[in-house]
Formats: sequence, structure tokens, C-alpha cells
Amino acid sequence: MALLGLVHLALRAHGRGVPLITDEGEYAVAARAWSRGELPYLAAFSQKPPMTFLLYRLPWSPRATAAAFSLGVMAALFFTVPAAAPLAARLAAPAAYASLSTLPLGDYGFPANTEVFLNLFAALAVWAFSRGRAGLAGAFLGAAFMTKQTSAFVALALLALALRLHGRAALLRGLAGAAVVPAAFSLYFASRHAHAAYWDAAFGGNTRYAAVLLLTGAAGSQVRWFLTSVLPSLLLYWAPALGLLVWGLKGLVVDRRRAVETAAVLWLGGAVAGALTGLFLFPHYFLQVAAPLALCAGLGVARVSSPRAGAAAVALLALWPALLSPRLYFLASPREVAVRLLHPNPLFEVKLLGEEIARRARPGDRLHVFGSEGALFVYSGLDPATRHTLSYAVTLFPESARAVEEEYASLGAGPRFLVWSCQPLSTMVSNAASRRYAERLERELLPRYRYRGKVEVTGGPPAFSPAAPGEAPDLTPGDRLLLFERPIPL
Repeated sequence: MALLGLVHLALRAHGRGVPLITDEGEYAVAARAWSRGELPYLAAFSQKPPMTFLLYRLPWSPRATAAAFSLGVMAALFFTVPAAAPLAARLAAPAAYASLSTLPLGDYGFPANTEVFLNLFAALAVWAFSRGRAGLAGAFLGAAFMTKQTSAFVALALLALALRLHGRAALLRGLAGAAVVPAAFSLYFASRHAHAAYWDAAFGGNTRYAAVLLLTGAAGSQVRWFLTSVLPSLLLYWAPALGLLVWGLKGLVVDRRRAVETAAVLWLGGAVAGALTGLFLFPHYFLQVAAPLALCAGLGVARVSSPRAGAAAVALLALWPALLSPRLYFLASPREVAVRLLHPNPLFEVKLLGEEIARRARPGDRLHVFGSEGALFVYSGLDPATRHTLSYAVTLFPESARAVEEEYASLGAGPRFLVWSCQPLSTMVSNAASRRYAERLERELLPRYRYRGKVEVTGGPPAFSPAAPGEAPDLTPGDRLLLFERPIPL
């Protein structure tokens, strides 16, 4: 197990040195506001439940927390495989997760995203269920739900299995346990007079996100992109685990003797349902599939009769992705990893621009970003001028035309710095109200600012290009970030 832990850390290291992605910047800003006494949702809007912000408040790198959680998943999987199974089977599940949780596929394998935290809570829930402790399993399911809402599919499946195998009393214990963590967060936000904002952002208004592709007519193109780009790579990386899943679960029946196998299948189905929810189908959504798939692979190895074949299966599961992509895992520089996996996402460009803003900033200055580059607030050290760290909450699915007007009004005379992303997939203007908002920013707010320069997103080393005297900014769509600064009155 120690060796497998080192394998996991070695595979996870391909993201070391890659700057924060958009989601990490969003969570970090919410956690920073919370740490100084303000509240997420009020001071820094996000649609995620609060568990991730709580974990981001820990006094070390969130990616270190993510690595620790992954090692915890591996331990939970080891102890979930029945003790009577061969040692190779018990090692195969953590071996599979060691590699399947690090895939070099978009934003899947290295960020401290919600899915890596969700996996530990879900794995502990299945472990507790395998021990017949429905109440404890429910508590872990509640924690998972407070990490990401899509874990509700796994919770429903496991609670239904508890009812089927152990009766109504087990179901009631599971439901009671599942209510503990959500109730604690609800009481906390209610005591701080922020429950309405918390509920609307994380649950009520979140349904708009799930339907936005249908409302904008973009669902078809997103599904085609997933089927032609993401899914083939996932299936290739998952191939050994999928083969062992089919081998290990042949003839599965739902009874107490095979409760772990049944729970693994339901966990897998719930994770797939969660990954598909919302239709955006980003690679990191499928990280939540890695843990149940790894458990199913371990159960498949339990049906391999030869100890030598079992040991070979453990090695193959641990190393298969690295054999397919050795350069991205071990040889590529952080810049090459960022370009190969996430271009044209401006990761190093955001870091450079944030540091440029920090060099120019004075105490008390604020920043507004028209785009989705939340990491700018981390690298600049500045707070957002409004509660919307990322503009998508206003431009992608505004609650109403009035909400868009309120967002503009909250900018007042304008913060000291404004960053304007020219990337359409960053600003995500999707409807008439958000188009009017963007046009008003350009027509009324930008004239109060001086254009200071830009960073082009080219795939090469980024550089800040200062604006020449009198140079007009190019606001047409393209891969560039523009910096504006409001003059300080004398």
C-alpha cells in the first residue's frame, strides 16, 4: 500500500507547477472571504456546496489536500474489498484508483476539484455500508452531498440498497445519518443570516446551470465534442478496469452475500449519472467515476485464480495510463502540460497578469474580471469588486434582467482594475440580458479606464505587452486578456 501511495503521488505530480485553473480560483476566493469572517455566497458567489470552501481554508495547498484525499480513497477501497478476497484483489482497487484519478485529460487529473473530495466521502460511505453501519454510511453520503450536489444519485442508490438488504430500520438510520452534515451547514448559515443566499446559490439557482445548454441550443455540439474527444480517451485509459469489471460481476445477484459487489455497481451507476448531469461533460466530471470503477476492478481480480495473474493485474492497473502517456506524466514541463491539456485556457497567462496587477496595486484596490479567470484574484491578491468572482453567473444564466442591472450597479464608479477577456468561452454571453450587460460595460464603464496592455494566449511563453500611448484596445473575439486601470484622483 505504501508503494502504491508513492505511485499515485508520482503520477499526480504531472500537474506540479501548473497554475490554478478556473474552478480552483473560484474556490480559493470563497475560502479567503470565509477565513476573514465574510461568507461564501454573500461575499463570493459560487454554485458549489460549502464543503470544498471549508477544505480550501486549510493552511496548506488545496492540491496537497486533494492528494491526501486520494490516498484516503485508496485506503478505503483496500478495506472495502472483502477480507476473504486474495491480497491481489484488495490491492487492485487502490492500484486502479492510484492511476485512474490522475489521467492527463483536460482538467481531470491534477486540480483540487470537487470530485477528488467527493470520492473520499463516497468511498467511506460504501466502506461503512459494507460493514452494515447504515447510519455512518449516511453521514458520509451527507458530507459527499455537501461537496457536490450530483452525489445525490449515489446516495439514493445506496439507501435503496440498504432498504432492500437490511429493511426499513437500516434505511431510516441511513437517512438520519445523511441529514447530519447538511443540517449543520444549514444551521450555520441561518445563524449568520445567509441561509437564503446559500440555498439559492448552491441548490435553488443551481438548476439553471443544469439546463443552460438546452436553453441555448448548445447541448448537441457539447455532446458531439464529448463523444469524439473525451470519451475515446477515457475508454482507452479505463480499458483494463472495464475488462475486470465485466469479468468480476458476471452473474451478479442482489443479496447479502454479494452486498459489496452490488454496492460497487450502484456506486458506479450513480457516479456516471452525476458526471452526465448538466450535459457540459467536462473531463473532471468523470473523476467521480474513478473510485467505483477501481473497486469493481478489484472485485474482478478477486475472481482471478492465479496469484501470479493477480499480481500482474495490480501492476497493470497501477501503470496503464503512464504506459499510454509517459511524456505527459514524467517528461513534459508544466507549461507543456498546461498547453497540451488545457490550451487555450490562459493558465500561465493569468498568473503573469495577476502578478502584473499586484505590482501596480495599492492597499484597498479591487478588481473586476469580465470572464472566468477567477485565479486572477489569487495571483493579484485583490478582492472582487462584486460578489461574482466569475462573470458566468451573470452572463451565462442570469437570474433575471434585474439581477444583471444590479450587478452593473454594484460596480459603482468602477474598481481600480478591470480585466476583459476576449475569449467567448470565458465570458459566455448567452442571452439578450447578458449581451446588454456586456455592451453597457464596454460603452459606459471602459471609457473611465486607461488601457494598460494585454497578454496573448498563444501556447508559448506568456508576456505582458504594455499599451502604446493612445493605443485602442482590441475587444474583438480572440485569445487575449486586456488590462484596464482607473486613474487615481489627485
